Amino acid sequence: MNNWQEDSNIDFKSLRKAIGSKSDVESLAESCVCFANAQGGILVIGIENKQAEPPANQKIDLEEMNKLVSRLRSLTDGVGLVNPEVHEHSNGGEYFSFRILPSTRVIATTTSGKVLIRITDNCYTVRSEELTDLAAEKNAF
Repeated sequence: MNNWQEDSNIDFKSLRKAIGSKSDVESLAESCVCFANAQGGILVIGIENKQAEPPANQKIDLEEMNKLVSRLRSLTDGVGLVNPEVHEHSNGGEYFSFRILPSTRVIATTTSGKVLIRITDNCYTVRSEELTDLAAEKNAF
């Protein structure tokens, strides 16, 4: 078990946001773009925001996890998603995580064209006048 805490490089998301009839995969894709345009990061799926552990009876279906990662890849451009892994918490509940690599040469976007960046622990839309600065920073990484 990892002792992760939410910060500028780690974000917790509810399993309901990732899988099921009320999922919001487009929002998760935006989070991936945010991380990629910054320093990269880790999305932890299955732990509610501001919580430290998953529900004790929560189980992760590997097929659903892999489908989510594939779907996120199809909803983003210039975003590297690697190392999807299921974890078991000491309470018996399961959750999973994957790493988002920083995009060092290109500006990461959603397939709909949104450009976002993570600053501290928030995701912000990059405005048109800020695009040049973001492009220039890509060489600085």
